[in-house]
Amino acid sequence: MPRSKTRHTRTSATFTGAPARWWLNVAVPALPVLACFLGGATQKWSEGIVVALLGLMLLVQPPKVSWGLTLNLILLALLASAATAFLPAHLFLQPAWRTALVEDFGINLPGTLSPQPWISLGCFLSFVAALSWLYYVSTLDLELREVRTQLRNFAFGVACLTALCIALRSGHTALSFWHNERGFGPFPNRNQTANLFGLTAVVILACGQEDIRHGRKRWILWLAALAVIIVGIVLDFSRAGVLLLVAGSGLWLGAFALRKGSAARIALGVSVLLVLLTVMLLFGGQTFERFNLRAGETGVATDLRWAIFRDALHLISASPWCGIGLGNFDEVFAVFRDVSLTSARTIHPESDWFWLWVEAGWPAVVLTIAGIVLFVWRVFPLREGTNQRFRVAALIAALLFALHGILDVSAHRVGTAFAALFLLGLAVRRPAELRRSVAIPIVFRSVGLMLLIAGSAWLFATRYEKPLPGAVGVENEMRLATAANQGRNFTETIERTTRALGWAPLRWQLYFLRALGKVGARLSMNDAADDFRRARFLEPNVYEVPFQEGNVWVGANQPALALTAWREALRRAGPQRADVYRAMLTVASRSSPRVHQGLEELGIIHHDLALIFLETSGGAPFMAAVQRFLDHDPALETMTAQEKITFFKYWAERGDAAELARAVETHPDWMPHAWRGLAKYQAAQKNFRAAIELVRRYGEAPALPAAAQNSSIEQLRQALHASPDNYALGFQLYYEQMQHGLIDEGLVTVRHFTDLPGAPRYFHFLEAEAWAAKEDWERAWKAREKFNAAPAK
Repeated sequence: MPRSKTRHTRTSATFTGAPARWWLNVAVPALPVLACFLGGATQKWSEGIVVALLGLMLLVQPPKVSWGLTLNLILLALLASAATAFLPAHLFLQPAWRTALVEDFGINLPGTLSPQPWISLGCFLSFVAALSWLYYVSTLDLELREVRTQLRNFAFGVACLTALCIALRSGHTALSFWHNERGFGPFPNRNQTANLFGLTAVVILACGQEDIRHGRKRWILWLAALAVIIVGIVLDFSRAGVLLLVAGSGLWLGAFALRKGSAARIALGVSVLLVLLTVMLLFGGQTFERFNLRAGETGVATDLRWAIFRDALHLISASPWCGIGLGNFDEVFAVFRDVSLTSARTIHPESDWFWLWVEAGWPAVVLTIAGIVLFVWRVFPLREGTNQRFRVAALIAALLFALHGILDVSAHRVGTAFAALFLLGLAVRRPAELRRSVAIPIVFRSVGLMLLIAGSAWLFATRYEKPLPGAVGVENEMRLATAANQGRNFTETIERTTRALGWAPLRWQLYFLRALGKVGARLSMNDAADDFRRARFLEPNVYEVPFQEGNVWVGANQPALALTAWREALRRAGPQRADVYRAMLTVASRSSPRVHQGLEELGIIHHDLALIFLETSGGAPFMAAVQRFLDHDPALETMTAQEKITFFKYWAERGDAAELARAVETHPDWMPHAWRGLAKYQAAQKNFRAAIELVRRYGEAPALPAAAQNSSIEQLRQALHASPDNYALGFQLYYEQMQHGLIDEGLVTVRHFTDLPGAPRYFHFLEAEAWAAKEDWERAWKAREKFNAAPAK
């Protein structure tokens, strides 16, 4: 690039002395705050606003100086690494997953390395915008006062945003474009909200210390802002926010105290940090509980994160140096999930660095690290009179952001990424010895025009639902195709999904929607089945996909295809397998006897599903199903003890109890699990004595009060007369009466309590024992049934 001689990038224009430049001190820090306010700019319409405004800034006042040859080469190499996605795929080794998509599933992928180049293009433009923003901020021709002003404006803006979050939380509401599950903060994920608050707190400390040093009362405002940030971190309920706040504050206070080496300064820094920790402990109890300090156990979320890292490494090994192309992690990673397999879809690898490695290859990671190192080098030396306190705060915040990216994806969210890049850019030493370049303004004006057009297009296409190639167009077409399918306009459904698949051929929802359209339009069932099969491959984990497919095939009278899909759904269902099978039986019993028969044949050979089928069956079909299950597992070896109890319960209630009795005679080891049903069978046959003997041998014996022998029957009778609801006295009287053979009197005593509401259930048990002692087996059985039916207390 053409360059003139080295110059100090300073100018006489200031915030107060040059009205033409005041907007820089407002617009520059306002852009990342605006991005955070717009839901973190995590949706394309909000990102479009931010990108378009950045493009406008680059057009109006582009950078005029160059980073220098080394950093420029790193920047270009980083862009080239990301742009590898647009090179022809045949230049690279084809991974197995891509071969399977093309050859086994007939998916028509484009000829580029990225299987979805339109999606990658949108991500590439976002990447260009981020790097342009860093270049722009770091080369701004600012005086030291202007740097401080911009950092103050940024910190104040974030504090106001935090106050808004707290106010909305207090009102139990949120802005329409904020989509946080917990109802707090602009970002969908609380970790990004915490990231923003934690890093801003470090800048607020620098702002407050500067005002205290100069005797300004404005430090009270910064103290209030810090309090608001701390409240926001507590309400956000994120461990990351606490760690960033404590680590950032500790590092900045340590640098501030150790720079002079004064004992008083060190003591002051330690005191401030202790105050911060005390406040967090007092008001952030629930947040601190998330650290599991007492249990000392690794949480489920942490285990899942490491499992995702392991699966991500397998994906990386398939394309280690070139990556899979920007924007493709979500779709491709689903095929690689193994140890991280859950019912929820993983849209990112829980790490900025892993994400960059997966999509852009290891050279991009190395170049990023090198660029950060060189950038940090330009921050030093930190001499007096160079805004060193502000710059140290900004540098600490930026470096903590990069470290946090090991375990979070804040760098892939426009709001937090622009905030961190803004801080890194202002941490650079000024005045900087950079060279003017004739080419740099031309390049960045061109980039600004491109970003302005792209951002405006994203916003316009989202607002008017236009079929813009890329992520925005895919979402629009998918939404309109869904509406068309619900309106039974199947031709439009097919047209829109086919168009969207040209931009996103790995989006499983599009294949599923197109299959619905083909079934509804009564087109070739084979074509629809192919689309369903593609959807199942691209979403191989969630059981709802094949379950809903099966529902469609039942409605289309395609029992074989329905059973194929439902088998896959049962394989994926995991702990929900029984409920899913029950739902299938419900659908099939109403709509398709053939599918119901197929489900019976499928379920009866699996012990957990067999119980669900028997639960809804009865009579001759029930016994036929039981016989088929016993043919498959004659000794019930596949069943757990509880499943055996349930199995015999259903057999006694819904099947042939006499056959059950004969089966237990053949298999006496079944008796501990089948005695309940056999007892009821004996009672139904009026053989109450046999029934009572079974429940006495295998049934529950309740815990009874301790028997005392220090009172006579008459004394106990008089005491009970004085206190008729005294359960302990009643039991003691009954016990003494039974011990003396006064069975009839014992019955009178115990029946007094069985008629009392709320009396312990063991009185029914005692009544059964008394009737058994009189050999009145029928009444003993009825009392025993009341005991079994009574709720335990």
